[in-house]
Amino acid sequence: MHQAQGLCAPTIEVVDGMLPGKVPPEILQKIVFTKLGTSDSDVLLGPSLGEDASVISIGDKVIIAATDPITGSVSDVGWLAVHVNANDIATFGIRPRWFLASIMLPKESTPENLEHIMEQIDDAAKTLGIAVAGGHSEVTEGIDRPIVAGFMIGIADQGEYVTSNGAQPGDSIIVTKSIAFEGSAILATEGEEYLSSKVGAAIVEKAKTLRAQISVVTEGIAAYETGCVTAMHDPTEGGLSGGIHEICDASNVGFEIYEDAVPIDETTEAICGVLEINPMELISSGCMIVCTNKEDATEVVNTIQSRGVSACVIGKIVKDPDHRIIVTDLDGFPLERPTTDALWAALKQINHS
Repeated sequence: MHQAQGLCAPTIEVVDGMLPGKVPPEILQKIVFTKLGTSDSDVLLGPSLGEDASVISIGDKVIIAATDPITGSVSDVGWLAVHVNANDIATFGIRPRWFLASIMLPKESTPENLEHIMEQIDDAAKTLGIAVAGGHSEVTEGIDRPIVAGFMIGIADQGEYVTSNGAQPGDSIIVTKSIAFEGSAILATEGEEYLSSKVGAAIVEKAKTLRAQISVVTEGIAAYETGCVTAMHDPTEGGLSGGIHEICDASNVGFEIYEDAVPIDETTEAICGVLEINPMELISSGCMIVCTNKEDATEVVNTIQSRGVSACVIGKIVKDPDHRIIVTDLDGFPLERPTTDALWAALKQINHS
């Protein structure tokens, strides 16, 4: 991977001790995971680090259920809500089937604003063969942009799915497409005028089209059908760096990533370069992390590619959970866990330009 110049992100204001984006793992473990209501033996997989969804037993079937909000985009909030939540189900190798949404609109929103969001939800759901099964909508005090909190459901036979916690030492790490597609598309859409003046309109227009590649449903199902996958994960906030850490948190293992093997689109590289952000830490829906036994890696890659999706090996899983290294041409150094997604610094920079 050719890194963008100046990978130190601009400073972001800390609010109440936590940065924008995902709550840090140590706080989740201390505050969230210790307060989960009544224990229920039918919850086969509950809240835990690195897992994209929950698994609930219902007879000889299981429900796979996931939830994610869209907070960083305005123009594509409805479209993203469906795809980002569908991706969480696809990491289990399962087809997403039912979607619910809670739509929160800022004051002064119009019926046309709601219609725009619903048209996007309808379009994205039809694209993936998903039914919109319910939801809620309201005008909300205290927000300055629309927020859509999505909830997606899939169903599978008992034991016929994969989680994020099965990666084994020696496994190859595969990624699909390129990193930071979602972040690139959001930045190109929300900061079109500013970025066009910096990298040119052609680059910005191409970056906006990356929106169409945000789904990982095709590769998730294809990879699972090989029978060779040990773990899958969808790198969202925190980008590939955050996603790799999360899948290794879930599996209690470490990793080595080969910097030059990480795929990055030229439009992403250009946008991250001018904004001086690290593409490895930019929200990356559209990219799937797949772990598989080294001997099976070629089969998994070829199967994914046969469905029209690019894929490549970028590293390996190691036994030591503390060994989390990115290997360059000259050396190897620890790959730090992002404290916040690079998107927030980039949007702040664009909004103050």
